[in-house]
Amino acid sequence: MAKRNNGARTAAPQAAPPAPQFSGALSFTNPTEFVELPTQGKFYPEGHPLHLKAEVEIRYMSAKEEDILTSQALISRGIVIDRLIQSVLVDSSIDVNTLYPGDKSAIMIAARATGYGSEYVSNVKCPSCGTNHDHVVDLVNIPIKEVPDDLTISPAGTFSIVLPRSGFTAEIRILSAKQQSYLENMRDTNRKNNLPERNRTDFLKMVIVSVNSISARQEVENFIDNMPAMDSREVKKAYDRAAPSLQMEQRIECPSCQHVVVRAVPLGIDFFWPS
Repeated sequence: MAKRNNGARTAAPQAAPPAPQFSGALSFTNPTEFVELPTQGKFYPEGHPLHLKAEVEIRYMSAKEEDILTSQALISRGIVIDRLIQSVLVDSSIDVNTLYPGDKSAIMIAARATGYGSEYVSNVKCPSCGTNHDHVVDLVNIPIKEVPDDLTISPAGTFSIVLPRSGFTAEIRILSAKQQSYLENMRDTNRKNNLPERNRTDFLKMVIVSVNSISARQEVENFIDNMPAMDSREVKKAYDRAAPSLQMEQRIECPSCQHVVVRAVPLGIDFFWPS
């Protein structure tokens, strides 16, 4: 994989794939690709296989991964994408559940590019004139929102900010993809069951590790329940600024009426099947 170029993400091979290696009549060594991680490995704690690793190696998609993508059992359980990512990772010690969302998206996009090419075509209906048209996404040049250079990250993968109203110091972590999914599922469950929604406090209780070096959960959560709104907003701003990701929004212009919309590239199962 080509390296970063002015903040753009290269998620697909730029040259012809390596020639097959044969040790017998039909023996084949699947080539691999290095995927640049938006986190640059900075949020993974010491001991994690990706701690301070800027890249991760993946195998090119094969018929084995297509079997995964078509498995109704995996689809119904909602784990088909996780199984796909786990399958293409060369380092089997990496647990897909510990990946951060931006890194997980980067691996998904790179895997799709190795299997079906760097162009992804989606059909879009113009909200202005109703015309259906194809929009081509260049998977090679999706920009990265990087970790800020001035952010000090601890060996545990956390960072600290001073809260403006209370003056306390809050230690914050970035949520893994699994933790983020848990938070979203909790919100959906509360909504479906007509339970009180605690979106901000639930978020704060998951991302704040300690306050003034106190990590006892009951004390931290009691503080969060009574946290000044100014402090709460500062935590959210700091989190959004720190969290690395791919900039998935695409500017789409209708060829009929030139109306422009901005939409995120979908990363569901359909993403892996070229039209």
